[in-house]
Amino acid sequence: MSTVTDSPVADRSGLTPELQAARRRKVRRQRLAPVLYIGPAFLAIAVIIGYPVVNAIGTSFLDASLLRPGQDTFAGLGNYLALFGDPEFLTVLGRTLIWASSALVVQLGLGLLIANTLNKKLRARGAIRTTLIIPWIVPTVLVALIWRFMLDPVSGPINELLRSSGLLDNPPIWLADTRFVLPVLVLISAWKWTPFGAVILLAGMQQIPQEQHEAAMVDGANAWQRFRNVTVPAIRTSIALVTLTTISGAINNFNGIWMFTRGGPAGATEILTTLAYRTAFTQFDFGKASAISVVIFAMMMMIAVVYFYVVEGRKGGPR
Repeated sequence: MSTVTDSPVADRSGLTPELQAARRRKVRRQRLAPVLYIGPAFLAIAVIIGYPVVNAIGTSFLDASLLRPGQDTFAGLGNYLALFGDPEFLTVLGRTLIWASSALVVQLGLGLLIANTLNKKLRARGAIRTTLIIPWIVPTVLVALIWRFMLDPVSGPINELLRSSGLLDNPPIWLADTRFVLPVLVLISAWKWTPFGAVILLAGMQQIPQEQHEAAMVDGANAWQRFRNVTVPAIRTSIALVTLTTISGAINNFNGIWMFTRGGPAGATEILTTLAYRTAFTQFDFGKASAISVVIFAMMMMIAVVYFYVVEGRKGGPR
């Protein structure tokens, strides 16, 4: 004969229905907490960054001109077809890639050299590191003033040194000569941004166990072989990060070009960012300028995807 009681029935875990419900509520609160923490920041980022991006993409499909306010019409892919059919745009696109590639080669090479030097035992190493980092913290406006003075064709110390040393009797006007202006801007950009990459690379080098270098020395490896076979593989994540930041910074570098040459002389330093600015605010063609901006955005996204696939994906994969 069975008996009926009012007490709750426990399941296999030994918990009553009330305790199970409380446990589920606690789990839901724990899962919801991270969303509540990051939700406001994510919403702010979506509004601040997402809205301009979406607006620029939308405008790139319009025939929008500041000379015809309120008369925007849908142009479909017309702006993009016009861009990629324009030889000037293709030239600027190629120059942007040359500019970014040159900046990468110079800054990464110098960064590795500086980081490898600072990773050794040197006297006053702290003072040297502090001195080398100064160009990175100098505002771009001040960088432009410093180097415009240094490269002044009449009173600049660089041309004066070249003349007084007899190396060149008639030095070029560096920022007005189409043959030299882009390499000069690459070197100035390297002067400012190489310390940033060197700090990242140095941090990576300092994580390498000293035993690996000592083992390589025991095997008879010289300094170059240790650098190539021990140091470089160990800091490949730092190298990838420097590569990403250098390329993206060069492609997006508007101030570094505009404050020196405004894209001149004769378009010799025109890159995508200055072309977009000129198209928007001198030709007032906002549709085409937005299309150029979307091209820049697509290039940035491809770089980011490659970085996360190559570097971050490798971190989660088998070593």
